[in-house]
Amino acid sequence: MSLPLLELDVLRTFAAGVDIGNFARAAEKIGRSQSAVSLQMKKLEEQLDIAIFEKQGRSLALTGAGRALYDYAKRMLELNEEAVGAVRGIAVDGEVRFGMSVDFENTWLPATLARFTRSHGNVTVEIRMDRNAVLAARVDRGEVDIALLFAHDAGLNSERVADVGMIWIGRPDLAWKPEQPLPLLLLEQPCLFTQAALQALDAARIKWRVAVTSPSLGGLWAAAEAGMGITVRSAVSMPRGLADLGSTLALPSLPGIGLCIKQSEKAGSQAVMRLRQALLDVLQEQL
Repeated sequence: MSLPLLELDVLRTFAAGVDIGNFARAAEKIGRSQSAVSLQMKKLEEQLDIAIFEKQGRSLALTGAGRALYDYAKRMLELNEEAVGAVRGIAVDGEVRFGMSVDFENTWLPATLARFTRSHGNVTVEIRMDRNAVLAARVDRGEVDIALLFAHDAGLNSERVADVGMIWIGRPDLAWKPEQPLPLLLLEQPCLFTQAALQALDAARIKWRVAVTSPSLGGLWAAAEAGMGITVRSAVSMPRGLADLGSTLALPSLPGIGLCIKQSEKAGSQAVMRLRQALLDVLQEQL
């Protein structure tokens, strides 16, 4: 008896529905009708001859078989993407000057590079890690081809791909009493996060003092881990051992900030376009 061949298109619909948590919204995302998605899921269960969904109140949940299928579906889709990218990427070469905010050095940078280099080994990637304002200026001058950075408005040739919240970050055991000035750990200006923190504290009439200033994000994290005060960044870059202390210390809420991809006006090579897509894929998965 031959085993059924699972269709990648059906697995893509299945994985999208599980990721989103709603097959109706998944249908909209992949451009199919809800009835077509329902038929695909029914066909999938019939092919496998086992239930992959079970009722939980008014919603659907995965059975044990469904959870196992989801893991395999993700692996098969990734392998398909890698195969297509490898075949298409054979003819792609050249160089990409890729910039990223220092906030993403230990999170999205390795994930993006791993995804891109699997399929585009002939492309030389030059990495520029820097502060947001510096990166934006370098892209405008043509010194960097494409960059991922935080900005309220990154200017020309930029796309705002997401909004990320700012949070108050420090050691979970940070001792601070409201009658005392709040010790702040700040990057050197200009810094959007610093501006937001000071505006929020001043509006809430909370006294503050600068405990540490640093030209690098690593310096801020070292000071935070030493318990010297509190800083403001996004949860994306928060190291282990630190925590969001906003609620714990009853600190004012902070605004969100845009996550932007900014591309040089002259950077339109295939290598740049492929790196941009790899970056978007990583952001879609991790956000």
